[in-house]
Order: sequence, then C-alpha cells, then structure tokens
Amino acid sequence: MTALPRLLIVSGVWPHVVGNREAANVICHQITCHLARSGLFDVRYVVINAFETAMPGAAGPEVEDLKALGVHFHEPVKADLTPAAGAGAFNKLKAVAAGHSDRLIVGTGQQDKLLRSLGGEMPDAVLAIWAETAGYMASSLPIPKFNYAGNPDHKVLEARMELEDWLGGRSLLGRARDVMRLKVTRAGHLAAMRRYDLMWNVAANDAADYAAAGVNARYLQNMWPGAVHADWQAGRDASEQTAPLKIVGNVGNISATGNSFGLMTLATQIVPRLKEKLGEGAFEVHLFGGGKPHPSVAPLLNDPHIRVRGFVDDIDAEILSAPVFLVANNSQRFKVGHTRFLHAWSLGACVVGFSDSAEAMPEIRHRENALLGDTPEAVADLVVEAGRDKALRRAVAAGGIEMLTTAFNPARVVGELIRDLDARLTSRKTGVAA
Repeated sequence: MTALPRLLIVSGVWPHVVGNREAANVICHQITCHLARSGLFDVRYVVINAFETAMPGAAGPEVEDLKALGVHFHEPVKADLTPAAGAGAFNKLKAVAAGHSDRLIVGTGQQDKLLRSLGGEMPDAVLAIWAETAGYMASSLPIPKFNYAGNPDHKVLEARMELEDWLGGRSLLGRARDVMRLKVTRAGHLAAMRRYDLMWNVAANDAADYAAAGVNARYLQNMWPGAVHADWQAGRDASEQTAPLKIVGNVGNISATGNSFGLMTLATQIVPRLKEKLGEGAFEVHLFGGGKPHPSVAPLLNDPHIRVRGFVDDIDAEILSAPVFLVANNSQRFKVGHTRFLHAWSLGACVVGFSDSAEAMPEIRHRENALLGDTPEAVADLVVEAGRDKALRRAVAAGGIEMLTTAFNPARVVGELIRDLDARLTSRKTGVAA
C-alpha cells in the first residue's frame, strides 16, 4: 500500500472553534479537519511562535477529535528572537546589503528548530495557514511549500505608520527610520513568500499585489464554518432592538490597525451623521472584542452613543439582537478582507460598510448581500435606511447567507485547496506539469 504524502501544517495558533474568539483558530481548524477527512494526506500540525504557545483548555476536545481523524500534533516550536542575520546593527546592515533582508525577520533560517520538533523526519510538503513566524520558518524547507495567507506583513506595518501620522505620533527622525524599516520588511517578506510554490490569499487585492511582486499567488476565498443560525428570521424578529437602534460597530481586537482606522471613521464621521439623522439617544453602537483602543483613539469613543463592551459571553446573541452590523473599516488606504462579514452573514445580519470592501472580497455586492456606501455620510445614511426597513434588512441578510453557503463554504474552499495540493504533489512525482 502506497504511503500517503506527509503534509505538515504550520500556524501560530491551535485549531479550534468552540470557546474561541479568534478567526485564525477557526480557519486552521476547518482546513485541518477537511484535509484529514480527504484521505489524501498524512496530516501533521505544529504551532510556531516567537513566544511559548501552550494549548488553551478550550481547544482540547477539538484537538482530540482531529487526532482521532489521524492528525499528528508535534511539540510547539518557539522561534529565537535573534534573527538569522545575527544581533547588532552591523550584522543587519550586512544582510540588507547582501540582499538578504529576510534574514532580519524572526523565524527565517530557523528551520532546524522545526525539524527537531518533527523528530528529524522531513515531511513531503508544508502548508502555512495565516502564519507569520511559522510561515517564515517553513519558507526555507527543501520541500514543496504552500501558503493560505492573510494580510501582508509590510502592508500592515505601513498602515500602522500611517495611523501614527494621523494621530500625530511620529517625529521626522522616526519617519525616516520607519521608511527604511518598511523597505526592509517588504523586501524580506516578499523574498520569503517567493519561496512558496503557491500562495492562496483571502483578499483579491492582496493576491494581485503579491503576483505583481513575483509571488505565485492567487485569490481564494476566506471561509466560515457551521450552519446558518437555525430559524434566523424568527430569532431576529424576537430579539432585534430598534429603540434605541442597536448597531454592532466592531467585532475583533479593538486595537488592531484596521479597527483603529474604522473606529476613527465611526466616531468622527459616522456617529455625528447618525445624530443628525436619528437624533440624540436614538441609537447605540456596540463595540465587541479584546484589547484596548489606541490611546489617541480612546477619547474619540467617549460618547454616550458608543458602548465599548469588550468580550461578552454570547457574541452570537449580541449580533442577532442588532438590526445593523456596521463595518466601518476599509474607508482609508488600508483595505483588507474581514472574516466578520462571514460571521455576520451566518447570523442573518444586515451588513453595512464601505464600497471599497469589495476590493478585497469582490463577492460583497451592494443591495444583494450588503449595503455599501462610498463615503462615511453615505454609510451612515444606509444605517438609517436599514434600521427603518425590516424587509430590506431581511433581503440583504438572505443574500449574505446565500453567499456564505456557496462561495465562502469551508468544504468548497478547502476542496479547491486540496485539488491544488494534490495536483502539484502528483505532478512533482510524475514529472507532468499540474
């Protein structure tokens, strides 16, 4: 009997859905589960970070279920914080001058640490999932390499710098240093990503940017698991809060770069427009997720219409009771895909956001599965329209559910990923191009 190809999954998180608040864990679980069930691979899994990553208690049952499907979990790997180029400014400058900027990034050149976790056994292929340190560490393995990726590191860094400019936090010297840091990060990141045989990116605009920079990248949708909330319409009819109008304004780490941009837009442009249209006290914007707002953003949220809720026991119930799910991100230059669209659709939410969200997720369409505006004022007006029109909310939500269960269905997305993996590994074995 022919042995199955040993496929190593590397990520920075443990794969689980239940008792979890982070999209990366959910995505890793879905991909790992479908790969194991395909029967085409001998699946291995390693968590890699620059810090200790013990398995959270909530992940235990689902990790055991994955083990029962044949997934082998190896010991987590902690990367050395000293880059492969070595410590000190001289070593770093020497690496940059030699065209090895990737050796300044933690994880690069540390594949021996990974191999020790594997007991010295080299896998047949590696798949990085939404991985930073793990993706860099795996990039030098002498085997076929694949990457299901999210936001590019240099894009996030550039957005953070832009955010600091908006908030007046960088000196001229700091800006000069950051320009060099950005160039080095971009060069190093792209050098590592070019070593991958194939990247699937969950944002269409990022996939195109990677391809233009010489990475073999293409767009493949994000995903969200689980059935649509049972009888979502009846659930919403019974729980939606319209007086005052409840609006979900954030789901996820409130200090994240994209969310910081979104919260500034929300507080300074959308909320004032809502006050004009709806009146004082007629609405509430609820912000969910961990972390603390950026120190310069926090004062903007000091408004009686904005409620910073943090983590809650039942986020699904909160979303179900809100007639409007507002995504205020993607109004600035930093435009990325957001899993929260999928989470909202799974609960029959009427999603309102910016038109530019479709640059990353082209499946998002105005008045089909979301309400999209070009400006903060237009977005606020759509919030008002949705709050007053239940039939519109239900029609938009139905379109979202249709999109969720087709284009963003985990079985479909991972099925496409599996076909690519199988074809490329088979072509290497037979010598026939995939």
